[in-house]
Amino acid sequence: MVALVGALGALPAVAVVGYERQKTDVITLTNGDRFTGEILYLQFGILQLKTSHAGTVLIEWPTVRSVNSTYMFRIESLRGQHYVGYVHTKDSDLIISGYEGDTTLPLNQVSTMVPFESSFWRRIDGSVSVGYSYTKSSGVTQGSVGFTAGYSGEDIEAQLTANALITRTPESTTNQDSVAAQVFFLRPSRNFWGLLGNVQHDPDLGVDARILLGSAVGRHVYQSEQQQLDLLAGLAFNQEWAANTGESDQSLEGVLGAQWRVYKFTYPKVNLDVNLWVYPSITESPRIRSTLNVTLTFKLTTRFSFQLSEYGNYDSRPPEEGASTLDYGVVASLAYNFGAVVP
Repeated sequence: MVALVGALGALPAVAVVGYERQKTDVITLTNGDRFTGEILYLQFGILQLKTSHAGTVLIEWPTVRSVNSTYMFRIESLRGQHYVGYVHTKDSDLIISGYEGDTTLPLNQVSTMVPFESSFWRRIDGSVSVGYSYTKSSGVTQGSVGFTAGYSGEDIEAQLTANALITRTPESTTNQDSVAAQVFFLRPSRNFWGLLGNVQHDPDLGVDARILLGSAVGRHVYQSEQQQLDLLAGLAFNQEWAANTGESDQSLEGVLGAQWRVYKFTYPKVNLDVNLWVYPSITESPRIRSTLNVTLTFKLTTRFSFQLSEYGNYDSRPPEEGASTLDYGVVASLAYNFGAVVP
């Protein structure tokens, strides 16, 4: 797992070496000040501009009067609409020149703006995290490895997440592993739909292996400069093997999901990500499963951050008789962020 995560994390970093946009983007503020540089991103009300002589400048978006660039960007509005094109400003509007003509968007309605690249690898960003803890009194050692990679295209967003948690006591060693993938196809409105996949190993819940494949529709229910809330619903096929017995079972499950992100801009930056998935069984009712992940990220530098994560897994009817119905824990780790643009 460590070798795989390291190799995947190194690929985007290697691919972007030697390429950099010219610092020709022009930002004019409402007070008349003018900055020239490379727009790294606009997110959660902050525009980050990399200049040649003043380093990286952080600009509050409400103070921006005009933006002009000869490069392409991917823009998202507060209403969840997505655009791709060259950008310039006219009056108090952002003009987006895309493949199908110009689109006008008020500056105060712009939520996100990131460089849009033709290279596949430059559209990827993510992180690799490693955690370790040891308790001398009990002799318990716990190690964790995490990997997250996201891809942003013109009308598609994809994410791959892998986690491994190894717990060693004087009596035994247990490990929990999971790999999850999501591919969302964006619509002109707040709505989107996508495909879901998950592979899981959790002996504490009596699961030797579980494979889940499904599809869901979703909506950006709420979006502002400080937070974003998405809700999803769909169906999934579940194939699982019970721990110790090797028995397998198949079922059809509903999918209910909520993804909430809260962002507070300080230095270091602080992000809160909450993901809740609930799987009510259709063919094995009244069985219900759920997964909750809460991650608090403290940005230390451009590339490094400290993460404090809480995970919880619940199964009202575990596949192995006598197995626990609830498994939860807290993991602290140091993360390295990779990609062409690191918000």
